[in-house]
Amino acid sequence: MPRSPGRSIAALALLLLASSCSSAPEKVQSGPATPPLKQCGTEVVRHGDGYNGAARECIWQAYRSREPSEFTTTRYTIEGDPVTYRLEVTVTGVVVVVDSKDRYALKGVFRHACRNLERISQEGTEDRFGFALSACSGGGADRFAVP
Repeated sequence: MPRSPGRSIAALALLLLASSCSSAPEKVQSGPATPPLKQCGTEVVRHGDGYNGAARECIWQAYRSREPSEFTTTRYTIEGDPVTYRLEVTVTGVVVVVDSKDRYALKGVFRHACRNLERISQEGTEDRFGFALSACSGGGADRFAVP
């Protein structure tokens, strides 16, 4: 039975491809290493409990000195839905990733790159603080707060 021309061309292409491969590993050029993020900590706040002042102070000081760092806070809505904010300090500002599972608001994961972070007092407390972010891009808002 004669071979079809399509099969012969496919076999030839496969043979040429295989012969062009080298068994020697290829050297991969890597860019500059990114420094590991300092872990400031996490908190999970429910009904006012779980606030981590030391972790918040750590990320605030990291922002002021532009030391690459990370802090994560998860807060629960009155209905019990989690909203997580991950703040990552960079040399140019703060990246905030919001993961909202709020059934009565916007759901999803939103990334904001912000130039400014401000420390703000939380309502009704003297010793607790949150953050206001401004000059943001991405995620649909140019400013917002992390309670």
